[in-house]
Amino acid sequence: MTFWACARCSDSTRRRSPPRRRSQSRQNIEVRVLPFYAGFPLGMPLTPFTIFLFGKDARGKLSEPTVVFAESFAGAMYFERQIEVGIYREAFKKVQRATLDTRLSRDLIREVAREYDSDR
Repeated sequence: MTFWACARCSDSTRRRSPPRRRSQSRQNIEVRVLPFYAGFPLGMPLTPFTIFLFGKDARGKLSEPTVVFAESFAGAMYFERQIEVGIYREAFKKVQRATLDTRLSRDLIREVAREYDSDR
């Protein structure tokens, strides 16, 4: 799941932001901030995508192949071929390397939330 958020945005953008405290106690959710100064890690803006990983069967083989769901301005597509899935996995890794770690991300989110709350 991807949430797009903007630190220090206009009031109208802030009102559209998702609730911020829901995922704090979930073990399977990791929130990371891609700071503005990181620019575009892939050299261009990245459209939203989701990589679906499925479990293994009793023999230890994947029950279903990995699938990527990618959205674009004109529509959306599913990708199953290994080469295409690999491209998206590599893109995810590059973006993740450019993000703040979870602790720094949490601290920044809390700082911005305090700023927002004090402006109200």
